[in-house]
Amino acid sequence: MNKLLVTLFAGAFALISTAVFADDSSLMPLSKMDTEQAKQARADAKAKWDKMTPQEQAAAKKAARAKRLQDANAIDMIANENMQYTPPTKAEQAASKAVAKPTKEQRAKDTASQTKPTTGQ
Repeated sequence: MNKLLVTLFAGAFALISTAVFADDSSLMPLSKMDTEQAKQARADAKAKWDKMTPQEQAAAKKAARAKRLQDANAIDMIANENMQYTPPTKAEQAASKAVAKPTKEQRAKDTASQTKPTTGQ
């Protein structure tokens, strides 16, 4: 009987606390802009970008890249280094294609050698 009551109270507490946390309407947006202001700011930025010369655009991109690298911490730098994908060269592709594919008999032999024998239990 005591276990039943404890379980009942724990379930009620979990249900009520979930309802309380789900109704948290105090979350504020990241910026104070509303949708129309954000659309207008984007249009203004696009118009300013379109007025820039290619040299000014390149300089702006370079400055943004430098700021992003300056703000990045060591973990970000290591993560970016590990995320670099270098496609295989033509020679590596040719070497990969030159390897003969195993026959059905070879595959069956390899799988038989890799499986563990059953003990019959």
